[in-house]
Amino acid sequence: MLLSPLSQFTRLTLLALPLVSLSSMALAERLIEKDVISIHGETRQYFRVYDTEPQHQGPVILLISGSGCGDFGSRFPSFFEKYPAPLDVYFLEKKGISQGDDGKKCSAQYQEANYLERRVSDNIEFLEKQASLKKLGKHSVAVLGFSEGGSIAPVIATKSDKIGWLATAGSGGMLQKDEFLYFADHGIEPYAKPFSRAYFLREYAGIKKNPDSVSKEFFGQTYRYWSSHLFHNPIDAYSKLDIPMVAAMGENDDSVPLESGKVLERYFQSHPGKDFQFIVYPNASHALKTGEKNGAQTFVANLAKWFRGDAHPFDDQ
Repeated sequence: MLLSPLSQFTRLTLLALPLVSLSSMALAERLIEKDVISIHGETRQYFRVYDTEPQHQGPVILLISGSGCGDFGSRFPSFFEKYPAPLDVYFLEKKGISQGDDGKKCSAQYQEANYLERRVSDNIEFLEKQASLKKLGKHSVAVLGFSEGGSIAPVIATKSDKIGWLATAGSGGMLQKDEFLYFADHGIEPYAKPFSRAYFLREYAGIKKNPDSVSKEFFGQTYRYWSSHLFHNPIDAYSKLDIPMVAAMGENDDSVPLESGKVLERYFQSHPGKDFQFIVYPNASHALKTGEKNGAQTFVANLAKWFRGDAHPFDDQ
């Protein structure tokens, strides 16, 4: 299916599997499409991974990636390898990223648009303009955010009534500035050594003085980026939501302290009317990995049961 007759288009068969219906046996394919769309008047690439059979049941998924300027569009289908059919997921690549980019050197176009508010507005416009997504009704989309995307996804959910589920992996409820200080105070490298609490506080002051600078950098990102992320309070968005929510973290996450997830958990414990689950993957990393076990694939696959309302969808973490 060509989404736009004038656009660049790629379709690859990722896998084929038999699906049995009551009336007949059908052969399903899991396909990936690459297309382009105008966002804020600029051409952007996006991807769709979906199963051809059976007819889609359950929500469409909008995926929000983490930090960095590496080519994520070519890699994200691997996260859904264990997700049972039917699957339908969309991903809008960040501005200024091309196929094959390894993330070692970011383009000027990427740096200019790489901040929280822009990533939110880009994805809201994507939901409103992409032909298939535009037709979807209220609470028909699940937004899934990985790492940095886990901070962006809740904000998107507050700004679109299409969003009916929120799932995050590798993010919590603390301000990012406090997450760095937590690591520094608990002796976690490199936050405590070679860096320190005093170092971070000096940098925070500089970022507040130059919040729009794209020439000054801290930890490999522009001040503009950091001014949008460091001082953003995730609880502000979560508190506005009345949809099913789940947050997953690895017990040994060294990018976001597990305590950040517990802050989020304690907030919802004090608001028992909200539909929220906090899942900890024992001994797992920021990417939910433990040795050879890919917890991210397990978490994503279990979302299918969560969408159906199963009582214990994440018990096998």
